[in-house]
Amino acid sequence: MLDQQAFLALNALYLKKMASAADLPDMVGLPAGEVGMMVSGFVERGWVLDMGGELLIQPEGMAEVEAYYRETYSDIGQREEMARWYTRFESINSQFIKFVSDWQQTEGDPRVQDRVIATVERLVKLIQQITELVPRYVAYIRRFERSVTTVDGGNADFVCTPTVDSLHNIWFEFHEDFLAVLGRPREA
Repeated sequence: MLDQQAFLALNALYLKKMASAADLPDMVGLPAGEVGMMVSGFVERGWVLDMGGELLIQPEGMAEVEAYYRETYSDIGQREEMARWYTRFESINSQFIKFVSDWQQTEGDPRVQDRVIATVERLVKLIQQITELVPRYVAYIRRFERSVTTVDGGNADFVCTPTVDSLHNIWFEFHEDFLAVLGRPREA
């Protein structure tokens, strides 16, 4: 089974499906050299395909990540407090989806953008409530805060552009991650 560090790197690819090798260390909060060595091992095992610096997780790698989730989080995922937390998340998630859609339709209306950011800030507070159970979730808080700062600095690409670590991308990855911790499939 994967160790925790290898899980962090492979899980980032699992959640993104494809990522730049250059961006991966920052995404997982580990040194570039360490992540590079792990990625080389993933490629050797056939878990990841390296397409000239763009990394694509393979079915074997996905299976490793899924096994780690089952082994590590099955007890946590069954806790009643996690189910209650997810119910609160679903309410905020619906708002976030609506606000991002509104933001796209208004081509970046600053008032709508403020609603998107306020919703992200609510999620960050919610995530803080479960970091004792899933300590690695502090990385999502860090990523959200960095992207909010970037948006506040005038770079609206970080609201929902798919090629950067946008609020929308981080939200989607967090949602996928939490569902995996709960052992639930994502609804269509």
